[in-house]
Amino acid sequence: MNKIKSNAISMALCLSALLISSACSDEVPKVSEGLVIQSPGSERPYFHDFGVIQDGTRPTHTFRLLNTEAIPVTLIDLLPSCSCAVPAIRSVSASGVITRGSTRNIGPACVVPPGGLLEIEVAIDTQQIRRKNVDRLSTIRLRTDSAVTPFHTLELHVIVEQLVQATPWELNLGEIPTSAGATRHTIVIPSSLTIEVEVTNARAISGEGLNASFQEEELLGRKSWRVNAELSPGLKLGPWNGSIKISISAPSQDPPTRELVVPVRARIVEDVTLRPRRAFLVESNTAGVEFTVQALIPGARVTVTSAKLSECPDGIFSTSVTPVRPDAKGRSEKWNIRVVRDAAKDGMDINAQLSVTLAGGETLSAALLVR
Repeated sequence: MNKIKSNAISMALCLSALLISSACSDEVPKVSEGLVIQSPGSERPYFHDFGVIQDGTRPTHTFRLLNTEAIPVTLIDLLPSCSCAVPAIRSVSASGVITRGSTRNIGPACVVPPGGLLEIEVAIDTQQIRRKNVDRLSTIRLRTDSAVTPFHTLELHVIVEQLVQATPWELNLGEIPTSAGATRHTIVIPSSLTIEVEVTNARAISGEGLNASFQEEELLGRKSWRVNAELSPGLKLGPWNGSIKISISAPSQDPPTRELVVPVRARIVEDVTLRPRRAFLVESNTAGVEFTVQALIPGARVTVTSAKLSECPDGIFSTSVTPVRPDAKGRSEKWNIRVVRDAAKDGMDINAQLSVTLAGGETLSAALLVR
């Protein structure tokens, strides 16, 4: 009996020891924190201050976020508050494998493995910041599939120092007839009354057919410079983009030379245009639609000899051609062409083509969609 009792006590002691050991060895499960910004010692890890930077530079800063979850985290997209903040993204696995992401917002931007880093390198494009010499705060919002950290917002502060200002800061030449070219200018003035600056050069650095020049002048009692952009004739039809680099001398500053880039853009079009290129006419519109033929070269006049519709049933539409302030020979810078529906179209959709013929034999065309 004593032996049985002794064995029972021994088993109870072993079981008690096992339970105590098990209880002591239990670890508190780690709670995932999602994507955590890595910035030791920083009170605001989501914030970076670029401070004062020079206009024309492109500084960068990289934010790093650690995936503390046991599963991959997908960066769905990221949205900068302005075009001046240009992000580039990549994920770095715990073993060091780098995978570059996409900022085009077409599908997932990036997938960060467990224990991996999400790196977001943000460049500040000073050419996209219109207001210089003032504080600017830009943000980038991140959206992820993490249940813990579905959103993050990064902040960037910058002051872009500019010794001169160009007005306008971008030259938009608008529509330029291919045979004429165009000339526009921007006025450059010092940003400070106490810093001595000089414009020393202006030259085209991109854009086919673009030439630049400058001359000093006085504006409201202050020294200024007129920088001219001249676009040569004969360029290819379509959108056109270029830029002018203006060199600045400031002997009392560090560095003593600076540069300012002025974007230039235009759209090269035919010398004579027909607008709109496409018009809609609905059943309830009894007044019809109006097209305009316009000679874009200053002083040029044209004659419209005919305006006809094709690819549509006969007898449904009529057209009228009217010159605006014609000269003694019947020529005009502008012609109005009106298309009116004369009969029902029996419920069918019509995709008609308007062809306008000029006295020189040129033909202009536009689409008329009838619904």
